Amino acid sequence: MIRKAYDQFCAEPDVDAEKTFFLTELTLDNLRAAGSIDERDFLDRADMLCALGQTVILSNCVQHKKLIAYFSDYKVQRIGLAMGVRKLQNIIRETYEQNPDNLLGAFGEMFLRNVRFYIYPARDEGNNALINARSIEVPHAIHFLYDHLLENRNIVDIQGFNPDILHIYHKEVLEMIRNSEPGWEAKVPEEVAEMIKKKGLFGYKTGVAAGRT
Repeated sequence: MIRKAYDQFCAEPDVDAEKTFFLTELTLDNLRAAGSIDERDFLDRADMLCALGQTVILSNCVQHKKLIAYFSDYKVQRIGLAMGVRKLQNIIRETYEQNPDNLLGAFGEMFLRNVRFYIYPARDEGNNALINARSIEVPHAIHFLYDHLLENRNIVDIQGFNPDILHIYHKEVLEMIRNSEPGWEAKVPEEVAEMIKKKGLFGYKTGVAAGRT
């Protein structure tokens, strides 16, 4: 998802690919377990991403508009954010529900002219239909506002995605690793699987055959 979004971002006519900088964000909110920060999980994720050559930024910006505002203060000319379509749907719904009296202001703070959201699709768990930025359900009251964001390319679908991996969910893979269930290696990149085994990341039990307890 991230690589496809970055390639698409660099190909934009108003982006100088040689001057782009690639960051992977880990938010404290996403790392909470049972009301507290799972430090081991964070360190495992950061180690893996850094080993893959990515620069990791740890933030407490639960709302993306705070991170957008932070980078805007440094006069970043163009900002691209990559995320899954379910994450986008949650953002749209939460922004709508939390700002009933100031919808235009709330959406305006996030979807600035220099900001573009790159959305990776998913499969509907019920009928296996493809879900993307143009097919998600949004509250009826902001239907026209959301269409405006699509038409102005504040929100775009990621192109060239791999349809064969849309059924993979990271939480399920994590559970498979922690429970030594077979088959998780096929759901992650080869170099990631090797790293998890070598360093015992995400609760992987070194020396325990996959699928055996």
